[in-house]
Amino acid sequence: MIGYLRGRVLRMTPEIVVLDVNGVGYLLTITASARDRMPARGDETELHVFTHVREDQLALYGFSSVDELEMFRMLIEVDGVGPKVGIAILSSANLDLLKQAILAEDVGPIRRAPGVGPRTAQKVIIDLKPKLEADAALATISRVLVTAGGSGEVPRQVEQTLRSLGFSAAEARGGIDSVDWSADPSPREALAVALKALGR
Repeated sequence: MIGYLRGRVLRMTPEIVVLDVNGVGYLLTITASARDRMPARGDETELHVFTHVREDQLALYGFSSVDELEMFRMLIEVDGVGPKVGIAILSSANLDLLKQAILAEDVGPIRRAPGVGPRTAQKVIIDLKPKLEADAALATISRVLVTAGGSGEVPRQVEQTLRSLGFSAAEARGGIDSVDWSADPSPREALAVALKALGR
């Protein structure tokens, strides 16, 4: 599987780029942000790559950042969203705006993508909002742990994160109690267990 390419731009259209990597031309479908960052023909660039394999096709999709690639991976896990639609959604708005729209349950930026109707847009929000909330919570925990110097306050910080996600004090405590702390879980593992216990 190809996950990254660095090479010279041979040719480019609004939707594809061909990279010369050591004499081999790789054709990639790219997002709008990747296209906007593409240098002139003959210059070198790099792309993070998703390799999509089917029985009758092998297709490469190029992204300007790892974050964009990860969002693409999440999008294509949504029922009814294939790689082409995933690229279209990512090209309809910048990554930060798209994440904000999903968290705010705003279908507007998602529906701007060609071929995305209201049902698909709503499904994207339903499927991805909990994942983005969890990612934001984990980022908060990581920042606090770094600040605290890893001082063993993981249970308290996980509880605070659950409260910030809208759970009551009793619910947060229930989530904390569901974690097997004797296994010394990481913050990510502890939060995942707590969220699962709370039905998220």
